[in-house]
Amino acid sequence: MPRSLPLLPAALLSALSFVAVPPGAAAGEGQPDRAHVWVADDGTRVRREDVGLPLSRGEGNALFRPGEPIRLGALRGEVVAFQVIVEAGAEPVRGVTVDVSGLGPAAGAGTPARPAAPAKEPAAPAQQPQAQATGEPPAQAIRIDRFVEHYVEIKLRSRNERRPMESLGWSPAARPPDDRHLGFLPDALIPVELAPPWAPYPLEVGAREARAVWIDLHVPEGAAPGVHEGKVVVGSASHGALASLDLRLDVAPATLPYSAVDFIAFYEASEVAERVGDGPAVEQQLWQLLHEHHVDGFASVRSPAEVERLRAAIDGSLYTEARGYRGPGAGVPPAAVALGAYGGFGDPGEETLRRVEAVAELLPPAVDDVMLYAVDEQCESPRGPGWRRLVRGSRLSSRILVGHSCGEVDPVKQDVDLVLTPANRFDSVWARAAREAGKRLWVYNGALPRAGTFMIDAPLTGLMADGWIAASHEVGRWFLWETAFWHDGNRGGKGPVDPFTVAENFHNQDGDACLGDGMLLYPGTQRGKFASRSLGFAGVLPSMRLKSLRRGIQDAGYIALARSASPDAADAIVKEVIPAALDEARDTSPAAWSSEGAPFFRGRAALRALIPAGASLDPAGVRRVLADAAVARRALVPLAGAQGSSAGRDGRDGRPADGPGPAEPGPLGRWRRTGLLLAVAALGAAAVALALALYRRGRRGRGAERR
Repeated sequence: MPRSLPLLPAALLSALSFVAVPPGAAAGEGQPDRAHVWVADDGTRVRREDVGLPLSRGEGNALFRPGEPIRLGALRGEVVAFQVIVEAGAEPVRGVTVDVSGLGPAAGAGTPARPAAPAKEPAAPAQQPQAQATGEPPAQAIRIDRFVEHYVEIKLRSRNERRPMESLGWSPAARPPDDRHLGFLPDALIPVELAPPWAPYPLEVGAREARAVWIDLHVPEGAAPGVHEGKVVVGSASHGALASLDLRLDVAPATLPYSAVDFIAFYEASEVAERVGDGPAVEQQLWQLLHEHHVDGFASVRSPAEVERLRAAIDGSLYTEARGYRGPGAGVPPAAVALGAYGGFGDPGEETLRRVEAVAELLPPAVDDVMLYAVDEQCESPRGPGWRRLVRGSRLSSRILVGHSCGEVDPVKQDVDLVLTPANRFDSVWARAAREAGKRLWVYNGALPRAGTFMIDAPLTGLMADGWIAASHEVGRWFLWETAFWHDGNRGGKGPVDPFTVAENFHNQDGDACLGDGMLLYPGTQRGKFASRSLGFAGVLPSMRLKSLRRGIQDAGYIALARSASPDAADAIVKEVIPAALDEARDTSPAAWSSEGAPFFRGRAALRALIPAGASLDPAGVRRVLADAAVARRALVPLAGAQGSSAGRDGRDGRPADGPGPAEPGPLGRWRRTGLLLAVAALGAAAVALALALYRRGRRGRGAERR
């Protein structure tokens, strides 16, 4: 590491501080003297201490301008979300309520107005949309769900103990900045009906602090097209009425495909049972909640009894009105089932094969992929090849795919049917060759700058970007290794945590510490030593990161619909929003997509404008359109070539050892470059002097922090 420089000029330090701290973040700057209400999109995370941000004045805010209506667009079958932020001035604001009412078709739009039930009477909390509450809105009305955003304090970032600037979620160059990810960050979403004293509703907003309510608008497939109008009304016990904001939702006459790209998410059933409870209602609610967010639960079955326990989830009958489900993807079964996830069946053997066959033959035929998960992240293990040889002689050989996870070896050279590779090691050339050889390839997890990351201390747009990436690259299914990792049970783990108070939930023997890794869900009930943070709800709650992932998956549906009508225009929009990802990106660069939600919001609106009236696509049509999109992407965006040690690149297949970098950003991203140029100009001669000093005095330390 370069030696530190003594006594930098005060002017240079001042200039650097100006560049590092966002406008309004300095103490006292831009902070309101009185209560203030504003609206943020669903790709923006506002910390508890973030008062007086430019976004709160409408600057760079795609959704909110003071004095103007909140304007949203949607397709039929979509959920759109926004956040209502309440800031206190010099005095606390007590008893804050946020209501949405009267959301129905405007006069002359679509069918006669059919008002939705007000937000005070939503579906039963955290089981939305599988509610059986009284006073339900009509079937084709827009349903409204509200959540209190719960904050957790971040004092230390996700990191590796030996290389603190990198983590399992990012390379050093792509590390999200501290000035936006330390402090009190919101993530858990608690239905307002369940809000406890430690995350109350009505809200209690401390002086010079912000609090927020997350709002989901569920647009049914039968919703009337056209503009729907309503009001967002914010009041308080201490200050009376705070705001009344017009809300306009423009519903396009087209239907969003359900789960246009496949995300499958594992959960450890025994750990959920230990923390929340072991009743079947808890597990079924978990499956329904994931399904509502366009994510498949990834069942791990090892016995006929486990198949029977999960049959309704596996055959799709759990996602019907008869089982209390009223969300998207009614009756759609999960895409894949694991036979013994993470090597659950152990070593191959004839007796064990009989057990595998007994389980596999009970699985519903509607499930596309039945994967015998031989072993996890052990490329040299003989289990995968051994199981493959056994299964080839089985009466169910055409039904069972033998797979394992391995990112270091060419999939063509791996003697299994299905290879799971980390998203940050995905190789387009390898993937194409594997498919041509008849193998299946999926990706899992993700790390910046190549894909989004689970981590709480990262922008929400990372998981949103994953949906766009899946729609424009040949990644197969996208596997999420865990969703309820509250127990920190790895080798090197430190034991169970209360996720409502501790964000650092993952440790391993390699010195990695992660915030929110494998944790997209929060426990509705906590038993044992964490009972004081229990909500008394027999189920699990969503996170803002799960909502962000849903947004990206829905955007993939937008891409498919838009591309089926205007392929070139749709491809250009995707390239604009996601200039580089996977093996197009360099580990030595930041993520190429924006850390703010506005560019995604604008890109989504541009795609919506391309979708013809009445458009819809069945699953086969979606697959066909997105397969073509992946082919077109290769012609539009160059691969990056060698990426550094974490990618394991070697310039094979004629690819240069150091290929071109990410595509140039378009208008949506040029603000970054403009800001950088302004900062360089402000630094002036002092920056030049610093560069010269670094060159003379720190040459020998370059690259010391690389893995």
